[in-house]
Amino acid sequence: MARAQLPEIRQKLQQSRRQTLQLIRGIDEATASHRPQPKAWSVKEHVIHLIAVEEAIIHFAHRILNEECPISPLCHEIAFNQDAWNNREVVERAGYSWTEAVAALQESHQHLLNLLDAIPETVLSRVGSHPIWGDPVTLASILRIPYRHERGHRDEIAVLATLNPHPG
Repeated sequence: MARAQLPEIRQKLQQSRRQTLQLIRGIDEATASHRPQPKAWSVKEHVIHLIAVEEAIIHFAHRILNEECPISPLCHEIAFNQDAWNNREVVERAGYSWTEAVAALQESHQHLLNLLDAIPETVLSRVGSHPIWGDPVTLASILRIPYRHERGHRDEIAVLATLNPHPG
């Protein structure tokens, strides 16, 4: 009998999000919005990016559940550019206040956990194709992306949170 993957995925998703929320809990709007360099993301932009990726994962997971071997529309872009996608998604949510960004982060996470509740273990091996996540990529692998991806951004946020946007 195969080991149950969903409880492990859920536990890691929840643990990762707890760590992120603990890290950002004390960050104020000024610190969250501060860009240390013109082309660098702020804490808020990192959080917004996490929301965008989590929403994309939820959407693609639904496609894997509802279609036979779905192909992400991004696969059809001649020159898919991950950086351009990331920046476009952040710009689309640029109007979020810090409070709204944190609330949206919690909301997207809850949507992901709700999705896990609706997925039977037996469908975790279903596959789809995505230009970044894999071709083919299993549903189980897609569901693991958020906590693996979040870890790197949490490291960036930790550094940014120590910077004083209003020196001296």
